[in-house]
Amino acid sequence: MKVRLIFGTTNSQPIGIDDSSIENTYQRAYKPFLRAAYNQPQLPITLHYSGHLLQWLDRHHSEFTDVLSEMAQRRQVELLGGAFYDPVLALIPRPDRLGQIERMTTHLRKRFGRRPRGAWITEQVWEPSLPSLLKASGIDYTFLYDLQFAAGGLEGTALRAPCITEDEGKTVIAFPLIRSLCESLGAVTPEDLVEQLRQYRTADENELLSLIVDGERYAEQLESGEAALSWIRRFLELLIANQDWIEVTTPARYLRRVAPRRRGYFPSTSYRDLMQWCVTADSSNGHRTAGFFRQFLAHYPESNLMYAKMQYTHILVNQLRGDKYRKQLAREELWKGQCHNAYWHGRPGGIYQNLLRKRVYSCLIEAEKVTREKGIFIPSVLSLDFDMDGLSEYLYQGHDINVYVHTVGGVVFELDYLPTPWNYLDTLGRHPELYQATAGATYDTYLRRAFVDHFYAEMPQLKDFMAATCPEVANLSGELYQADQLDRDHNVLQLVAPIRDNSRDLTLRKRFQFGSSQLHIDYTISNNADSRTHGWFSCEINLGFLSDDPDALMLEAEQHPPLASARGPHALATSQLRFLDRVNDLALAVGCTQPATVWVCSLTTEGRCGLSQDSQYQGSCVVPGWSISLDPGESWSVGVTLKIGAP
Repeated sequence: MKVRLIFGTTNSQPIGIDDSSIENTYQRAYKPFLRAAYNQPQLPITLHYSGHLLQWLDRHHSEFTDVLSEMAQRRQVELLGGAFYDPVLALIPRPDRLGQIERMTTHLRKRFGRRPRGAWITEQVWEPSLPSLLKASGIDYTFLYDLQFAAGGLEGTALRAPCITEDEGKTVIAFPLIRSLCESLGAVTPEDLVEQLRQYRTADENELLSLIVDGERYAEQLESGEAALSWIRRFLELLIANQDWIEVTTPARYLRRVAPRRRGYFPSTSYRDLMQWCVTADSSNGHRTAGFFRQFLAHYPESNLMYAKMQYTHILVNQLRGDKYRKQLAREELWKGQCHNAYWHGRPGGIYQNLLRKRVYSCLIEAEKVTREKGIFIPSVLSLDFDMDGLSEYLYQGHDINVYVHTVGGVVFELDYLPTPWNYLDTLGRHPELYQATAGATYDTYLRRAFVDHFYAEMPQLKDFMAATCPEVANLSGELYQADQLDRDHNVLQLVAPIRDNSRDLTLRKRFQFGSSQLHIDYTISNNADSRTHGWFSCEINLGFLSDDPDALMLEAEQHPPLASARGPHALATSQLRFLDRVNDLALAVGCTQPATVWVCSLTTEGRCGLSQDSQYQGSCVVPGWSISLDPGESWSVGVTLKIGAP
């Protein structure tokens, strides 16, 4: 009786993470594992590295990839393919799925001399249409967790045997990953893990255990790179010492001897923790125990906007004709922007990590820039359903800036500065999470972007605004604004919304004027009632910088001495202020045509990143406000300008 075992690691790093972080992981995890495996040439190992990580290793540690190539040439290592920049395949357009897998296949063949027949599915996010895609990409097999096998109706010993799965008549083989064993790697002693393997001994040669773990995560449970090396070295020694009953193999070797016959169909699933993270705090009420990956797009509107940007950029890139070099360059940036980490919230932090979102947007904006042909591109205002909500949004595309306007709330939800490239409205609001203590927690009920309008009966307190406890006369952030003017020739858009309660009947007009490097908005509030009315009007602008540390961001306000920090909270009497973005060496100026009471504070969230949960900077909030008193038929106006330029 034997245990047949596929053993190895999967390794990836997000696009945009700094070199020092990857270097730390390399020293703690990647290097110790390969060093231990290299010294046991008789032991076959199955490994996956994302294309982006392989590029980094080639640049910074070519000796590592040279050793990996040697191990592949002597057939000790089987390298798995996959999508090059580690996207969730289910989220990206089919041509990009095919392209990224082929990009990875070509890289492995050229660099290591062997074409992969297996593919690693990012986060094991599975959808039933993937078999035909994988087969069309030349992939014969992949890996899913035993939980996913169980969700497909398999049970008993079938949870430990590869099976055939199919779509459109195209078949691939799925190998089951044994979750309990994967979680034990690095968490228990090597001897204890070998004893766990002993429980799976069988005479059935169809049964197979797959133990492929995150190469970084297992090392997190050990104190250092030396501890990781010691653990892996001992485990490999035990595998060899017990080879009379432990047969370590690779997927390709196994399939040369055994041909799976059982068929299985798997629903849209992933591993257990991810499906639980999909569930929102307010829907975890006993009626649903697991979610579906795409629900992240519904839970986080910021994720959906990033996803919409990616889909829109895909269209722009694929409209390129006649210039293969430009198209290839644009497509490469698009694919980088499809890296999965920033689109969802998991154990590493994901969408809560400000840097990851910034890098995704930078790649997508860069791809869009490449699609614009110099001398031919003309600034314009488009009307289309950008975020797939059934409503038309308005997209101004200029030479230096993009400005995207949503009719819900009349908000500006994206402001791209193309020369940098940077989306200065990439922020994240406060969302309920299952792991948070909800007592006294503050959550946002609207998208924290720019020119979010508020109308109060009287001026609220800054602390109440920050705590989201200010009652408003009307819910303007959720109001559907109507477009009553779109002047494409002059890049002008005007939206209208009512402000009504039992004693007020007002009309708010919001006129956008899009410029080369600035956005100007004229507000006009008219009193339609028969009596005099009072109130406090403010427009909230949330700007997405990388950090609010003083060495990264400074704030200056007219008629005020230099401020020590942009964090605040500050309450300023001014009509002009500007942020100095030292990361991009730019200044963002906010100017008002009337003196205002301006609140400034940092937008922070309480989110989990790794093993800890802490406060994280997501943006800087600027809120100019004015007291309004109008007689019947009277109107009040103010202009607000947001300008980007040299400091």
